[in-house]
Amino acid sequence: MLEWSMSEEKRDSLNWLLEESALKGLRRGTRYPNHRFFGILCSYFPEELIIAFGLEPLRLLPDSTNRTPAELPTFSCSLARGVLDMELQGQWEDLLGVGFVHTCDTMQCLSGIWEFAGKQKTVNMVPPVMLKAPGANQYYQEEAKGAWEQLKELSGHEPTEEELREAIRLCRRIREKVSEVEELRGKLPSPLTAALLQAGQLMPKTIYEEALAEVLPELHARAEESSSRARLMITGAVLENDHLYAMIEDLGGRVVVDDTCTGYRHYSGPLLEDSDNPWYDLVKRYEDMPPCPCKNQSLNARLEYLENLASQRQVEGAVLVIRKYCEPHAWDAVPLAETLQSQGIRTLVLELEGADVGGQERTRLQAFLESILENRSSISEGRAQK
Repeated sequence: MLEWSMSEEKRDSLNWLLEESALKGLRRGTRYPNHRFFGILCSYFPEELIIAFGLEPLRLLPDSTNRTPAELPTFSCSLARGVLDMELQGQWEDLLGVGFVHTCDTMQCLSGIWEFAGKQKTVNMVPPVMLKAPGANQYYQEEAKGAWEQLKELSGHEPTEEELREAIRLCRRIREKVSEVEELRGKLPSPLTAALLQAGQLMPKTIYEEALAEVLPELHARAEESSSRARLMITGAVLENDHLYAMIEDLGGRVVVDDTCTGYRHYSGPLLEDSDNPWYDLVKRYEDMPPCPCKNQSLNARLEYLENLASQRQVEGAVLVIRKYCEPHAWDAVPLAETLQSQGIRTLVLELEGADVGGQERTRLQAFLESILENRSSISEGRAQK
């Protein structure tokens, strides 16, 4: 059994992971008093660098309120507004620092505002936009080494190359286990799978790996086919809670593909073996992971990846989630919808202020799911008549 830091009693691993997802890391000090955390806002900031320094990566997620700090314009996305407001309120004071990756314009500007108005030191990286361009791997390596130097200055010590290798191996083992959960996604309730994957971005990695290993047999035992449910893909940026997943499940759907920053995209990509150069291994993983709308591997790499994944998982409908004022995902929604619709997959573009969903979203989702199930019924009747 796991030896949890907080409780005098042994805790059930599954409930612990679900609690972590719900808490969004806000009780990290009492649950893990012997661990030091470092905040990140993007999956392209290599977690392995943080772990090598003996720190724990913590994805910063906004709370349910949507206040707008005076330092940001009102047309910033709720993710940027929420996490900066929490920083100004002192909710990240225990972090050693915060890592920023230049992806969208908002996050690039937020990093500068954070340095000026925030309380925590920042570490900045600028990965290449074209991840497969000539020289991109070497450029990304230099950016990672620059972040390493900044972390060394913040922490006051420098890890060995073997500690970096061990961090790479730890993350690889976690991704292997998460991939096993992902294979069960269509047979498990959508909010459950979403919560398990989000928990891994909010708690110490070694504890998460052990908890996930304990949970996997139970997940296999719980898994069951649900052919009556509409099979959906969700794609988008950050979803800091499971409200949308729960609503889809309640309305008769099942998320079988989760291409979100807080979902499987965070863990996806090939599991590579060690080479002689740990810096190459580190960057190669991020270079090969399926790109978000802020990055490219080739002109149509993202569209082809999602199209193939939708075909493999027999997706019937896709919900394209756009956080209000999130331009990269808004631009991405148009070609993605066209690509999926050309394959007979119905699409719904859902703009959200945050991650909460209400009556309007429920009405649209219900009509969307009903149309999928009616179409399925019509196809079945047509086949029966032949």
